[in-house]
Amino acid sequence: MNDINLHIQPQLLSDLVSGLGVYSQDIMVTRICDDTRQLQAGDAFLCMPRVQDKDALIAQALAQGASIVIVIGKQKQLLPVACACLPDMTAAGKMLRRWFATESAQVPCIGITGTDGKTSTAWMLREVLELHFGSAWSCGTLGWMKSKDDITDLGNTTPSLMNLHRIYALACQQNIGALVLEVSSHGIVQERIAALPFSAGIWTTIGQDHLEDHGGFDAYLACKASFIKNIVEQQGVAVCNADYPLIHQALDKVQGSVYWYGQHDADICWIRENTAVCFSAQQERVCLNHVPVADFHAENLAAVVLLMQELFDVSLSSFSAWDGQISTPMGRLEPVNDEATVFIDYAHTAEGLKRCLQSARDLTEEQLLLVFGCGGDRDKGKRPLMGEVAVTYADQCWLTADNPRSEQQEDIVRDVLQGVGSQQDKVHIVHDRAEAIAQAVSSLTCGDVLVIAGKGHESYMDTQGEKLPWSDKAQALKAMKEFGEMSCA
Repeated sequence: MNDINLHIQPQLLSDLVSGLGVYSQDIMVTRICDDTRQLQAGDAFLCMPRVQDKDALIAQALAQGASIVIVIGKQKQLLPVACACLPDMTAAGKMLRRWFATESAQVPCIGITGTDGKTSTAWMLREVLELHFGSAWSCGTLGWMKSKDDITDLGNTTPSLMNLHRIYALACQQNIGALVLEVSSHGIVQERIAALPFSAGIWTTIGQDHLEDHGGFDAYLACKASFIKNIVEQQGVAVCNADYPLIHQALDKVQGSVYWYGQHDADICWIRENTAVCFSAQQERVCLNHVPVADFHAENLAAVVLLMQELFDVSLSSFSAWDGQISTPMGRLEPVNDEATVFIDYAHTAEGLKRCLQSARDLTEEQLLLVFGCGGDRDKGKRPLMGEVAVTYADQCWLTADNPRSEQQEDIVRDVLQGVGSQQDKVHIVHDRAEAIAQAVSSLTCGDVLVIAGKGHESYMDTQGEKLPWSDKAQALKAMKEFGEMSCA
């Protein structure tokens, strides 16, 4: 990303860092860049604290013509150019607010955290905010989304501090109604969201994911809780899932605007009635007949309804006018064919896979088939858990590749099978994902449903250092064309 669409006024270094850090000499700043691959001569180079070799990176920036170096953390080496030091990421975020002139901005910024459900909730919330305000953006796993037809890939669920502040600034300059951000646990720990003006936060679920990066589950839970607590402490609104006792426990002593959604004993309760989803709060009730299938979509929509009510004073009855205008999130139990017998889903945790299969079971008259795998170089502890979920909730499973990265597929499969136990007769081991999908599609009979889980919207397969082009949806359509769609007439 660059600042081509942003209108930014040059500022003195002293004005940028006043009260936040120290500087060696005053100089005019005309452009700030945090990526040496995009750095231009005359830029101020913003050096982040987590880089592996700070000195080497600064030397590279200087060789490319950087006129200023702004370091987050201590800088002992004397530099031949103007230098500023900021103590932490919060100070860096505040400096970026000054640089992008968003210190008094009024565009609501809403963050969504949780093990699962972030992307689906962000998708539906962006659509509802667009209906309410006329415009809204979201940023997360799918990319920077201005609309369903205008998506920019950013590489991470929670992009860099610089890019997030840049996107927020652009939203302010273009008078966008609201900005929705998915906030990952990595984004929280690495402080990529520092100093962003969150008006509200949503906590969707809590389960096991990325534990290897956080030092265990307790630290992972505390990380998520810290994000919500900080929002409430800043007089923001928190909307949380009442059906997760651990979320309740983590926020037990938080004083402020915390609201709950769930199936029972919540500020807004949801229930599925045949094909409709109904929401109730105090004396109000509304039923929507045209919403994405799956209970987890209904649950995430309840979070959206509650947030709109508490943050923007939107009544339940207002949602009746929007019935049919909330679409299925990309790659989240997304039907591949018109008959809705084959679905792709991004589920890559045990909890996410369980919720996906439970929802798919409601659509299944006969057998529920599953294609799934586990990623390499990631939390190995969740692999047997996913194997156990697969054989518990699906009738037949094809265990296959899903971004093996640097690991051998055979080793990943061995870990998954530890959770399968005595039900290995349900599992077909097919290392080639295209072949696994083809076999599963060819096995479909009348009344069956197939879920292809793990990759969802992803457009690549990460294997042995290469990201090769890939699409579960395209592979499923190819197999359906080859074997023919079943006729149940």
